[in-house]
Amino acid sequence: MLSQQRFFLLAPALQLLLILLLLPAWQAWSLSMLLLLNGMAWLQAYQKLPVLSLRLVNVIAAICVIILLLAIRQLGSMHFLMHILLLSALLRLLALSRQSEARQLVWVQYFILGCSFLFHQSMAMAVLIFIATGLNLLLQYLLFAEQLPERKQLAADSKFLLLLLPLWLGMFVLFPRLSPLWQLPSSQQAMTGLANEIEPGTIEQLVQSNATAFRVRFDSKLPAQEERYWRAKVFEQFDGRRWSVQQNFHRTARTSRSITEPDQLVHYQVIAEPSFQRAVFSLGLPTNWSPELEPLAAGLLRTNRPVSQRISYQLSSVLQPIPLTDDNERRWNLLTGNHNPRSQVFADELLDEHPEPHQFANALLDHFRQQSFYYTLNPPLLGRHSVDDFLFESQAGFCSHYASATALLMRQAGIPARVVGGYLGGDWYPEQQYLLVRQRDAHAWVEYLVDDRWYPLDPTAAIAPERVLDGLDSALSPDDMALLGRSLFGELPLFAQLRLQLLHLDYYWSVWVLGFNQQRQDAIWQSLRKFFANWQQWLLASLLLFLLFLAGLAGYCWRHRQQSSLSEQLLKAIPRLSARAPEQSLNQALKLLASSNAAEHALLRQVDHLYELSIFASDKAAEQKLTRLLKQHKRRLKQLKPMKGSQ
Repeated sequence: MLSQQRFFLLAPALQLLLILLLLPAWQAWSLSMLLLLNGMAWLQAYQKLPVLSLRLVNVIAAICVIILLLAIRQLGSMHFLMHILLLSALLRLLALSRQSEARQLVWVQYFILGCSFLFHQSMAMAVLIFIATGLNLLLQYLLFAEQLPERKQLAADSKFLLLLLPLWLGMFVLFPRLSPLWQLPSSQQAMTGLANEIEPGTIEQLVQSNATAFRVRFDSKLPAQEERYWRAKVFEQFDGRRWSVQQNFHRTARTSRSITEPDQLVHYQVIAEPSFQRAVFSLGLPTNWSPELEPLAAGLLRTNRPVSQRISYQLSSVLQPIPLTDDNERRWNLLTGNHNPRSQVFADELLDEHPEPHQFANALLDHFRQQSFYYTLNPPLLGRHSVDDFLFESQAGFCSHYASATALLMRQAGIPARVVGGYLGGDWYPEQQYLLVRQRDAHAWVEYLVDDRWYPLDPTAAIAPERVLDGLDSALSPDDMALLGRSLFGELPLFAQLRLQLLHLDYYWSVWVLGFNQQRQDAIWQSLRKFFANWQQWLLASLLLFLLFLAGLAGYCWRHRQQSSLSEQLLKAIPRLSARAPEQSLNQALKLLASSNAAEHALLRQVDHLYELSIFASDKAAEQKLTRLLKQHKRRLKQLKPMKGSQ
């Protein structure tokens, strides 16, 4: 029977932490079920109740599995497997009676901890997972020990782990990055960021989130604020109110890699947060991209699978108009539908005065500037003819309102146009050398076609130029800022600075740990090959390694000699120790000797304590004190009675 009470007290705490770590996999009802089982484990541990019978546990497991099978479409296959895995651990704890079962539970929990990295890649969560791993390691220790490890034993274990640290770092940096042997099944996780449809009110909801969308590190000159238009999707279908991605978009001709002068290219690395979409973010026209990306029409890129984990990819772009893909693209972006008749009349009038496309675009921006249009997060609701209502009634809106109206007016004037969704700007941190783009930087603008080139046009720049030049906050009124819902603690300078520093640490974690891919490893190997290109450098490196080996060997020998001298000194001072059994250590023999000599029990326990400090904690003061103690009580130590059980 398993009798370690500490094990049963710590195991429910670890399993509660596992439930929290896998929180993205749970539904509300399944979370309640798991918390109920965990609560039963807490009650069983603190009330010292008997374990559940195996038959009862099997009945509970069968009921839970049936419920999960009925909801497998809602959960998705990966989340279903996470439910089964944690359910097995929770139920095993409720019926735990033998040490072999406890060992199985510990190893299952190690596997669950590894699965936590499927949902979390931030540094803070990694620290939490490592803490949980340490707690599981403690549970494993308690299976073979009746009490917690002492401080000196923890110190010795810590030294051993420090010795393993260089080996771990070497394997991380130099061990080959193997492609996965399998792929994760899809999960029913809600998408974040820009959707495949955009209508008045869509972006307004998105910008109320201060969550990180992606971060960028530039390997070339930083583009100006007004040039940082991060393209993600193009919306070419319009039904009178909403714009959506063309259904045949992904089957059109794809963008090919182009050759551009090096001084015109912008080289950068994007670290994107999970969005559970395939669209990625890029500047201008991409010319080179990482192997895990594939090109689409309209100068866009996407990943091979939905982005369910934080990813890093390299890009090179040229900030110039996007070339036309094919004639279908031109035709799609001229369709207007039978909606917004007043806008059609206005477009015809403006076209008569400005027949050239660029002139028409500038005249449209002048119209927005001269009329009483204004930029707001809280515009009035629009009817079926949304563009007519916006242009001639409310004249208030966010970037999606202006982009929608501009694209439709240009189409009504016979100029192919489309709405582009992505992000604008971002916060640049010069000391850390990276750009932070949040969900609140989401933006919509327009591209119109002239001479088979798509030229960008941002009507927001005419209404609220500070939005383009200085960011969203500078363009919003106090009432709109109140809608963003900033937390009270977030406004305090101390908490704001602390959050910012944690954000920077998380960025370095992403770059140097999560972003350490095959390309970076290949670069390290190439540097090593160049370094060892001639025999002199090889000889120098071998000599350094040999000297390090000799230094380590000398330290080991000195340490071993020190331990041997202390042991010999102890055996000489206490002759009765020589009669110990071969399998007994000096510590164990001292304890037995103390139990056999009641009058000298305190003295022998003190000798044992000082000896342990000298050997295991390398305490010089304890070693000197032990030497003095042995000399001071030399006569008493030689007159000790034999140990119990010794010959």
